[in-house]
Amino acid sequence: MDSKHIWTEVVMKTSHEMKYLSPEVKQELLEVMDAHFQTYLRARSLTPYIDSAIINSLSSCKARNCFCVPTAPLYQGLGYACHIVFEIGQFNTDEKYKQYQDIGHWINQSFFIELRCIVKSYIHDWDACPLKDNKHFELLRKCRHLFAHSSFKLDYKPGKGHEHDYENAFALYKDLFKHLVKGDSGLNLSISDFVIPFYLDLVKLINENL
Repeated sequence: MDSKHIWTEVVMKTSHEMKYLSPEVKQELLEVMDAHFQTYLRARSLTPYIDSAIINSLSSCKARNCFCVPTAPLYQGLGYACHIVFEIGQFNTDEKYKQYQDIGHWINQSFFIELRCIVKSYIHDWDACPLKDNKHFELLRKCRHLFAHSSFKLDYKPGKGHEHDYENAFALYKDLFKHLVKGDSGLNLSISDFVIPFYLDLVKLINENL
């Protein structure tokens, strides 16, 4: 076997070797992810769900122009308990109410966009990463692409030109979280049912495979 052939074999073998993070770098990655996750949870604790029925009831009552909403038990259990006072005028039109509801979805999307950037900043060669073919990380990549390059609102309709991307992401979402899919309702970004379990799955996969 000539030296050129031997060199080719060596290069091919090296290019296909999996690259693992050092224990120190992996720990740093997990700490950065956790800090991002805690900031996300705190941000969501400040945007509690407001039932439209409460708005309608208070709007018909001229005696009150403010109301108080507590954070959900999920966030209270994490130490992010607070009570927020809103003026009823913030919700005196359907447009203002929907705008408030959209804030939570915007935060959810921003969480995934930044989370994907964090992972990529520590895993430089994704083709040599042991998790390169993992469905959870592929879903994270697709979510980041969709949320960063498409206009998604509460109904999660794909932006023009991104219909195929959306179909691929939704198919993968249904494969991993089929219990959350009801018909063709789209990506369910429920915090307790999807965001938190999905994030914890990513952490576990990094711990066990990197």
